Amino acid sequence: MATPHDVIDLVDSRTRELLLDLDGLDDSDMRAPSLLPGWTRGHVITHLARNADALVRLLTWARTGEETAMYASPEQRAADIEDGASRTAEALLDDLTEASLRWVVAARGLPEEAWSSVVTARAGRRVPGSWLPVMRATEVVLHHYDLDLGYTPDRWPPGWVSLVMHDACRDLSERAGEPLALRAVDSGLGVGDGGGRTVSGTQADLLAWVVRRVVGPSLTTTGDLPELAPWR
Repeated sequence: MATPHDVIDLVDSRTRELLLDLDGLDDSDMRAPSLLPGWTRGHVITHLARNADALVRLLTWARTGEETAMYASPEQRAADIEDGASRTAEALLDDLTEASLRWVVAARGLPEEAWSSVVTARAGRRVPGSWLPVMRATEVVLHHYDLDLGYTPDRWPPGWVSLVMHDACRDLSERAGEPLALRAVDSGLGVGDGGGRTVSGTQADLLAWVVRRVVGPSLTTTGDLPELAPWR
């Protein structure tokens, strides 16, 4: 079982990998569309930086016990992303680098007892402090993919995929509109409801489909894959 410190190390290493992939991009590259509808790469990078700051606020809540919201409001969150998206490549990368470092420092400094504190994330979801590193890892990995830089699911860290699969599938059958189960052919991982269809494939391809990124080549089922409702 991965500890919060294991996941912090994963976030740190995958953030460094992300920054290496971004190194050398110019201003026009940042204006190019990402894989997220309506967002450029500049939007994605700005969101990643502001998410790091938002998760620092939740780490502060876990450490002090004083309620600190992730974002002032949904409107302010959206405005901050829009305002930051058109910056230069240098400004965007400096911002992401500095915000990511702030998150790592705050996470590494959290006392052990704070990992069991319960805080409120977006949409009112209550999570223990120990889940905050997983939330940051998810942001870094999935949005690295969204930047359209060749970070395909086969490059996603297997430990992270295993860690988030059950959480990502917690309402899978509801999102599919039918009983559905998943079976990973490479790891043996199985999740979901019995009594319905099973979707098989590599663990990474299954997760990429569940979180509505891409239908990987290894996925198989009886008939067509169901259309999933939005995730989160």
